[in-house]
Amino acid sequence: MSQNDKTLQLASPPLPRSQEEVIERLLAEFDELPGQLQLCARYIIDHPHEVGLQSMRTLAQDADVHPNSFVRLARQLGFDGYEAMRERFRDYVRSGTGSYPDRVHWLKEMHRQGGSTRVFANMAEAGIDNIEKMFAQQSIEDLDRAAEWMLEARRVYVLGLGLAYPLAYNFWYVARMGFDHFVLTPPHGSLPSDDLIRISADDCLVAMTFQPYRRDTLAAVQLAREAGARVIGVTDSSAASLCREADLGLVSPTHTPQFFHSNSAVTALLECLCALLVARGGDKASAAVEAFHSARWEANIYDES
Repeated sequence: MSQNDKTLQLASPPLPRSQEEVIERLLAEFDELPGQLQLCARYIIDHPHEVGLQSMRTLAQDADVHPNSFVRLARQLGFDGYEAMRERFRDYVRSGTGSYPDRVHWLKEMHRQGGSTRVFANMAEAGIDNIEKMFAQQSIEDLDRAAEWMLEARRVYVLGLGLAYPLAYNFWYVARMGFDHFVLTPPHGSLPSDDLIRISADDCLVAMTFQPYRRDTLAAVQLAREAGARVIGVTDSSAASLCREADLGLVSPTHTPQFFHSNSAVTALLECLCALLVARGGDKASAAVEAFHSARWEANIYDES
């Protein structure tokens, strides 16, 4: 072996030893990968459990790439071939995680019946799967950090456009019951850039966008970063531009057999954030929520019958 070969070998990164290390490498090298390999990498990042369960041909079909692209990606990471990389994901299969016989039987029976029942089954399967994956893959440390940043901030801007708007609105609507420094953006008749013009390093931006990602949301994130504000991104992939641009990325799957993405798991994630805010906000936050609801009861807003 020549001296140059030895130097190249020493400079090569170590072979990933686990599923987590494979995903870390894919995220670190994502921007440098060719287009087809980016599609493979995004699919593995978003569906790590599928790698150990499905054949390479099935994964390629789902990712809409040629099967050989997964082989090329494995070699890009230093593996001899796809099977060597796939072995890192087999722990999910061996542990039996996600095995729910009753649920599987129920879904299979609905599929067998066909028609509207089959559509319902497809939606049920996607919704349940998204929520399970969101909770299984979520980092408690990241959720705690997000809650801490929002509690420390002078203002928390909550941004969502298009289909992300109702998610942002609901998160802001609940959070403002315990805290008065949350600001929904954009309000009707406004633009994100209008509302963020005075954002500063004392503030925090919670931005949400999902495939296909909104350029105006990413532009608002850039504006907030330039001002020195902390940015929390809520999106559907660790490989998404928002996740990589944000100081902290929170990911929830949104897969569905229908045209529009599913919000169920994202809603569950945002509900967890609201719960953590109140829990970490202490007596003051709890008292504010109680006072908010008491005022509503006294105003006779609710129907007690």
